Amino acid sequence: MAAISKAIPDDVFVSAWEKAGGSPAIVCQILGVSTRAVYMRRAVLANKGIILKSNPIRAGQGNEHGWQTDVGRAYKRQNDFNLDNGTIVVFSDCHWWPDQDMTIANMALLEIIKELKPAVIVNNGDAFDGASVSRHPPLGWSKLPSVKGELEACDERLHEIIMAAPGRKAELFWNIGNHDARLDRTLCTVAPGFEGTIMRLDERFPAWNMAWSLNVNDNTMVKHRLYNGVHAAYNNAMKSGRSIVTGHLHRLIVTPWGDYNGHRWGVDTGCLADPQAPQFDYAENNPSPHTSGFAVLTFRNGELLPPELCCVIKNVAYFRGQAVIDGN
Repeated sequence: MAAISKAIPDDVFVSAWEKAGGSPAIVCQILGVSTRAVYMRRAVLANKGIILKSNPIRAGQGNEHGWQTDVGRAYKRQNDFNLDNGTIVVFSDCHWWPDQDMTIANMALLEIIKELKPAVIVNNGDAFDGASVSRHPPLGWSKLPSVKGELEACDERLHEIIMAAPGRKAELFWNIGNHDARLDRTLCTVAPGFEGTIMRLDERFPAWNMAWSLNVNDNTMVKHRLYNGVHAAYNNAMKSGRSIVTGHLHRLIVTPWGDYNGHRWGVDTGCLADPQAPQFDYAENNPSPHTSGFAVLTFRNGELLPPELCCVIKNVAYFRGQAVIDGN
């Protein structure tokens, strides 16, 4: 598919969006362009004040044009992507706050993206922290960042990731995390009458294709969370029946599993945030297995090879045995 160029006027793109019922995937079908191009063009129009509301596709339902639409869901259930040969970089649990230095893991992420030129970059949830709109009470008189400040921090960091992708050609996916959902949940709870006038999370970040999960090749599932506990990665792989990549628990680990159906992996992508940052003061300075880093998935002939981790140890980010960023 070709990228959307200036040869397609704004009004033609808007018309295609309306005809598609707000589904970016259907706009791809109508205009014959890539998903990435659709989301980037939508972001350009948003900067011009033209806000195009999304209504992603879901299997089993259709609109008057016969295309599938996702009616009645807060977020799309699943994105699907086929990758024969290439890499996918998965990071999660950034919990970005304003006025904080970029973490070592975040710096390493940008370097690895530049080096590996991944086909896909996945934000696997909890980029937005939502400290001031949490259902949990504040810890004493701590000063929490505003929603506006957090969203601006997300804007900056996610833009840096997009710019790091060579040629900015990587497909971008964002799997909703429980912290991410705080924004829309708060808006629809405290201001339900403003529906349609306040930007949802997916409308704020149109370059990222949002859903609850990303299905790759029907053999690997990437989503924010599934099982909890110290054996989560093992349980995820064993009980899901496929390789599965999750975040949420902030543990950086790869657990293999095999049965008569074959070999697969449970991956926890750790956290891009610094586990010692004030975002996590709720842990009361207890010993913790939380680890800063992210995961890299390599596919050959459609099959997932053993997943690799970039791990921060004593302020140094290591990948494939080499120091990527030395923060000392």
